Amino acid sequence: MQPHFMPKSDTPRSSKTVFTIGGLRTYVYGLEEAEKQGYSDVAVLYLAHGRTRNYGDMEAIAHEVLYQYGNAEGRRSAGLIAVTLDMRNHGERKLSDKSNDAWDMGNEFHAQDMLSIISGSAQDFDLLIDYLPTYLPQFKKFYNIMSGMSLGGHTSWRLGTNSSSKLHGLAIVIGSPEMAALLLNRLGVDANALSALGDDLYKIPYDTLSQVLTEEQRRRWPRALHGLVAELDRNTAENFPRDVPTYILNGKLDPLVPDRFTEAWVAKRKDEGYANLDHFAEENTGHACTQVMVDNIASWLVKLFT
Repeated sequence: MQPHFMPKSDTPRSSKTVFTIGGLRTYVYGLEEAEKQGYSDVAVLYLAHGRTRNYGDMEAIAHEVLYQYGNAEGRRSAGLIAVTLDMRNHGERKLSDKSNDAWDMGNEFHAQDMLSIISGSAQDFDLLIDYLPTYLPQFKKFYNIMSGMSLGGHTSWRLGTNSSSKLHGLAIVIGSPEMAALLLNRLGVDANALSALGDDLYKIPYDTLSQVLTEEQRRRWPRALHGLVAELDRNTAENFPRDVPTYILNGKLDPLVPDRFTEAWVAKRKDEGYANLDHFAEENTGHACTQVMVDNIASWLVKLFT
């Protein structure tokens, strides 16, 4: 299996600047370099980390992408900085360890906890997109690129759907556009029984779904939760933007966030005429953001701004 990306010892570390924006400690990488390079416009790569992790996980990715972007041949139309923070209930914002656990670790409210963190964190990044430019008056125009892995990947899907008018690109790593399918699979619901209900689980009434759930599964997947997740999935299916370049990167063998849900979703959208989706599933790769994925994102950004 391909390993998770590890920082390279010979990759230069970019500058790190810390702002407090709306009560959020916000870490900005590469700001000094973008200023020295004389760019009047800047692309902002927002990076969201995974569940149980913290902002520091994204530092190495930020340094690597900034280095590759800055050393690619030619000059870009905009400089690049990277921005990250601690997601809700993570890092210095953590209030409960148990709320970050999954069902198999004894957290009966895994779905509610994870989904609410995704919703809240998407709101946090939306706030940064609005207010970060007011702290950086040296730049004229801002291009917002949302990215993240695992929990951060799910957050990227949410932000991409709800705040698409503010975005100029999405690079989504091991996230899913279909949270009902993902979580019901994780809950252990019989796959054949789910398939018999139809492809779009957000269209399935709870009374129908509950017939294939065990008593424990119904307790962990109550009616109100199903209604909420169904609406989130419907919104993503019907309102995901057609005009924002979107690069989707998954592990082909990921057991936690199976690529098959994303693959089917992308195929449907392309049948509907979407031309902005690029889907990459890395072979021999599980739940990991690999060196290949990081390199691909850097190359994708170079093309986007060349």
